[in-house]
Amino acid sequence: MNACKTPRTSRRARATAVLAFATAVLGACTPKAPEADIQAELARLRQEHQALMAEIVALRGEMRQLATGEAAPPSEMPAVIPPAPTLRQPARVASAAIAAVLDAYRQALEAEDLERVQQVYGGVIPAEDIRYLEIWFDRTDGLQVSMEPQSIEVHNGQADAHISQTMEYRLSRTAQRRRLRLDVRMTFERRGDEWQLIRVQARR
Repeated sequence: MNACKTPRTSRRARATAVLAFATAVLGACTPKAPEADIQAELARLRQEHQALMAEIVALRGEMRQLATGEAAPPSEMPAVIPPAPTLRQPARVASAAIAAVLDAYRQALEAEDLERVQQVYGGVIPAEDIRYLEIWFDRTDGLQVSMEPQSIEVHNGQADAHISQTMEYRLSRTAQRRRLRLDVRMTFERRGDEWQLIRVQARR
């Protein structure tokens, strides 16, 4: 008998150990059926389904109330106060009123009367407009103004007018006659039953 020959019992034990090790490795690498995860997902879906059914039932109840004219409970129906209606002037009437304001502004410029201009503005002239007017009144004489409305757009209580304005005047220092044509935008605001000038800006 060869002394180096491995006994059968030792080989069998070694094979059993190797098989057990391989089974353990393969078992660790093979994913198991996630039974717990499946059950958790099913439970979540059931909860979502129940919540959805509750919303459907509530929606059907609201639709039934609307169809039958039944009022919802006071706690679910806050009182809503409708806003007061805004009286609108017809565009034709507003345009005519704004044209009258333009004529009053033209006459105040020709008279070089800052107080009359202030009345057209409703009592308050913007600082930039005051500087503009003071320069004209101080440096010119015999001012003649013509204003031709190109368009008047009325939006509820406000209006924008595109005006072609021509100014003929004489320089105070040199007595030279000059003629200047301006393209201006004039903004108006309705206050009560009257329209008042708010701002004059040069168009670009």
